[in-house]
Amino acid sequence: MNKFPHNSKEMKAIISQGESTTVQFKVRVEDAYKIGTEMTAFSNTQGGMLIIGVDDKTSKINGLSFDEIQATNVLLANAASENVKPAIVIKTETVNIDGQYIVVASIPKGRNKPYKDNKGIIWVKNGADKRKVFSNSELRVMMQSCGNFSADKNSVEGTSYSDIDGATLKRFLLSRYENELKDKGFKGRTLQTIEVDEIVSAIDVNFTIKQLLTNISLLDSNGQLTLTGLLLLSKSVQRYEPVFTVKCVSFVGNSIGTTQFRDKLSDRDMEGNLITQYNTTISFITRNLKNIQTERDFNTLGQLEIPLEVFVETVTNALVHRDYYINAPVRLFIFDNRIEIHSPGILPDAVTEETIKNGISVPRNKLLFEYAKYLLPYTGIGSGITRAMRSYDRLVFQNNFASEEFVITIMRDETVKGKIKESVKQENDPVNAGVNAGVNAGVKLSKTEKKIIALIEKNNRISQIEIAKKLKMNDATIYRNIEGLKYKGIIERFGSDKTGEYRIKNNKLK
Repeated sequence: MNKFPHNSKEMKAIISQGESTTVQFKVRVEDAYKIGTEMTAFSNTQGGMLIIGVDDKTSKINGLSFDEIQATNVLLANAASENVKPAIVIKTETVNIDGQYIVVASIPKGRNKPYKDNKGIIWVKNGADKRKVFSNSELRVMMQSCGNFSADKNSVEGTSYSDIDGATLKRFLLSRYENELKDKGFKGRTLQTIEVDEIVSAIDVNFTIKQLLTNISLLDSNGQLTLTGLLLLSKSVQRYEPVFTVKCVSFVGNSIGTTQFRDKLSDRDMEGNLITQYNTTISFITRNLKNIQTERDFNTLGQLEIPLEVFVETVTNALVHRDYYINAPVRLFIFDNRIEIHSPGILPDAVTEETIKNGISVPRNKLLFEYAKYLLPYTGIGSGITRAMRSYDRLVFQNNFASEEFVITIMRDETVKGKIKESVKQENDPVNAGVNAGVNAGVKLSKTEKKIIALIEKNNRISQIEIAKKLKMNDATIYRNIEGLKYKGIIERFGSDKTGEYRIKNNKLK
């Protein structure tokens, strides 16, 4: 959210950009409950500004009188205290823009989510609009973002220090305490032969290894591994958490419904901690992708058809940022025209498919996020997806509320160049939804997608909420179908969700 207070120049710039997830206009406010729902949505998302005295359809300023300013401030204060539960504290200011006065209410991002209106309804921002939250998964994500809910800090019943792999523990300690060991004179060959007890003594002579691991939350007070400790250091995650693994399949063709596959990993192949799972997954990918000859010399080593860095980042992202409250594996599917990485759990707190492209990172598993960087190849600064897209820009992101998973689709070069002629059967196949961005000729549409296009053809300024009402479907279903149509390159959205419009790029579809 922008700094407080704001001057005339700043507000002109903000207003000129229109409404967004963090900015909303109102000509006037008269209903404390309705304003309370807007505040609730801001608090449950990224926070933002309510600007009163600006037309939400035209962005033109319609200044308030002195009496209106006084009444507006009272109504805003009442809405924040009486119509948002728990109550929130807002800041208001009056800004003079060329002789016209507007009121700006700054609503902070909430620290005690989920917030509800006084009818018990939970709202979140959806672009410039807002929507109700019904999904337990979304509620869990909100609580995780506030630190009220954290699977990676939970103890794993029945585990103990004996479950730790010694070599992995040593590698972790050497990386985590590199500076402390250098200060004590440990370097070069000495580090290769040093024992775990010596590392611990170098850090603090009064510590035992168990005390050290307890202090950094990898063991609990009863000597059991926390989930982070299990995932990073154990000999076998699957002994205690069988579903926390990666399922890898290479299919023949482009549909998950086929009975033919080229390669498949067994559960035993993937058994181990996250480091084992990462290495095994990368190995599976490299052996199932093509090497392309990049030089004229026939004997020159080929280059992987998709840069390896793309998978280093996306696989690590799936292992570290997945929702460990969901008992499901990460799934990696290789098709003839694409690779899909399905990570359990929707995107965390206020992160969208668009914001992750800009390097915005909100770690769901804060403890795992902090310690995984000492064993897995990532920086921990949220730049992984950005780097992957710099290496290879044919990535599609889908936050799938229905299946409670985040899907990264990596289009293979053959699709873009038209070398693969086999069509992808999309209808009624949620796994394949949204994978044919920019390759829409002859795509078969589902009934819902056809109905959405028909409504857009009649009114291209129709909102997602209006579509949901007309089709008598929930917002999540409409959102998923609209995003699928965008990814297939069939429709585009210009402007904000409230004042923008859709454009149909290709309506000659089956």
